[in-house]
Formats: sequence, C-alpha cells, structure tokens
Amino acid sequence: MNVKELIRTINHTLKSHNLFPENSRILVACSGGPDSMALLYLLQDIATHRHTTYKIGVAIVDHCIRPESKEEVLWLQHQVEELGLPFYSATFDVPRLSKEHKKSEETIGRQVRYQWLNEIAQSEGYDYISVAHHKDDQAESILAHIIRGSGLNGLTGMSVVQSEYAIPVVRPLLDVTKEDLLAYIGTKHISYCVDSTNEDVRYQRNRIRHRIIPELEAVNPAVVDAIVRLGSSVNEDVMVISDLTSRTFDKLVSIGDDEVRISRRALRQEPLAIQRRLWQRLVSTIDSDLTLTSAHQEQLLDIVNTGEKKTFTIKSIKVIAQCDTIKVYCKH
Repeated sequence: MNVKELIRTINHTLKSHNLFPENSRILVACSGGPDSMALLYLLQDIATHRHTTYKIGVAIVDHCIRPESKEEVLWLQHQVEELGLPFYSATFDVPRLSKEHKKSEETIGRQVRYQWLNEIAQSEGYDYISVAHHKDDQAESILAHIIRGSGLNGLTGMSVVQSEYAIPVVRPLLDVTKEDLLAYIGTKHISYCVDSTNEDVRYQRNRIRHRIIPELEAVNPAVVDAIVRLGSSVNEDVMVISDLTSRTFDKLVSIGDDEVRISRRALRQEPLAIQRRLWQRLVSTIDSDLTLTSAHQEQLLDIVNTGEKKTFTIKSIKVIAQCDTIKVYCKH
C-alpha cells in the first residue's frame, strides 16, 4: 500500500464513522514508537487530504517499566516542539501500582494511561483522543480473547470509536497493517523509538505476536485478515442480538425504585443467548460495574429452570426467586 492508498484507507475509516470533522481538536497518544509516530504524521496528511486543519496535541505516559523511558519522553518532547505542537506528559510507577492492586502491569498501565489521557483531553478542550492500534493489533486482541475463553463480545475486537470515557477514543488505523505503517515512516524518513519490552515474550500480547501469529501464518499467510474479518462478522451478529435483548428487556423487566423484577416462566421461553444477556443487563441496572462470570451465569440459569425458592448473592447484588417472580436488588 503506497502513501496515497494508506491515506485514502484511513480517511475512509474515519468518514464511515463520521470522525474528525473540520477543525477537530485531537489529542494523539504517542509512545514515540513507529505506530504512534506514523499516526501523528498521518493525521496531518489526512487534514491536508481533506483541505482542513486539525488542532493536534501529543501526550505520552512514562510507565517506569524501562530505564530508558525517561529519555524517550524527552526525545518525543523535542520532536513535538520541532513540529510546533502542544506536548503533555505524565509519569506513573506501574510496577508499584501493579503489586499494590494485584493486577498485571499491562492492565494497570492501560487503566492509568486512559484515565490520564481523558483528564488532559477534557481540561485542554480536545474533541478526541487518538490511539495507534492497527490491523495486526486487532488480530492479536481477538486471539487473546479467544485464549481467555471469551464470549461473542470479546471476538468483536477493538472498535474504531470507544466511548467509555467522556472524550471518545478513536482508532483510525484499524484497517491498515503494521507493515503499511513501517513502509510509511520509511518513505517519510520519520524517526522513532524502539521499546525493548515489545520483544519480551513473558507478556501475553508479545507471545501472541512473536510466536502464535507466525505459526498460524504458516497455515494461512492471510490469517491476520481472516481473524479481523471474523471480528467484523461477529460484531454484526452481536449488534442484532443486543437489539433483541433490549426489546426483550423492555417487554419482560419491571424496574422499581430499588429492585428489578422478571418472571421465571417468561424468561424460560427466551433463547439461552438472550437469557445470558438479559441477566447481565439486569445486574447492570443495579450495579453498572458488575460483570457476570460464566459460573455466575450457570447459577442464574439454574434459578430460571427450577420452580424452587432460591437466593443467590453476587458481590453487591442479591437475587431472590420465589414462585414465578425473580427479584434483583442491591444488598444493604
């Protein structure tokens, strides 16, 4: 894919989601690596292609995992100042936070990074946060979910627009490959940093990238495209099932001041795929942070299929089934 094709492909991705209109203010999450440096320059090319201008800022987080990370922040600051763009940086001791919260460095790093990016974007008046995930990252993400035993939602992969925070997170590069980006920065003579931890196969994502994907490519050289197509196809199906779940929820669920109610008999008539999603939506009505595990789901389905009196507790939620009525409420 040459530079013009690359720009057209990214522009099509953005247009299909009505993103980055004229004079948008975009905060680019940049590590200094090849992907995010390519994104930074590509957004300026997109603005030229669209005959508009964007207000672009650049933000980097030092996760304190590698000794050279401080120097990389200073290097990126110099690059950004040469371009005349606003620069923002923050430092988080991710190894320490990982031990304190008993979560992986990958998980903690992602949490603190996105929270900080959102805070900066809000305080500085940016319309979007842009990140450099590309097609290869998408395939790796879907594979990671498969390995964990994900349901359909995990197979959809990353979305072009994520609205989990107040400021939308946008992934303009999901339709282009790492190879495309490396070719672009080579053509444009763009310098970048190399993160040594990207080669460390102790991290699950790196193990998938360096060991599993190459093995799969030996079977099907186009496996990355195949996995991404799977994600896109599943996403279409999930949208239909989600719509059916919403309609069923509105039809069957009664919402009170401090509880929700549903009929055992009515719930039993619904397909299992709808029942599972209804349960998640039911508990989310009471506690938006609660995600049901597969074990929880099996116990809840058992409540539906028996006529006996049952009581079930999941963290902050209590479920009581008596006769035909199931009540879900918050424990006090």
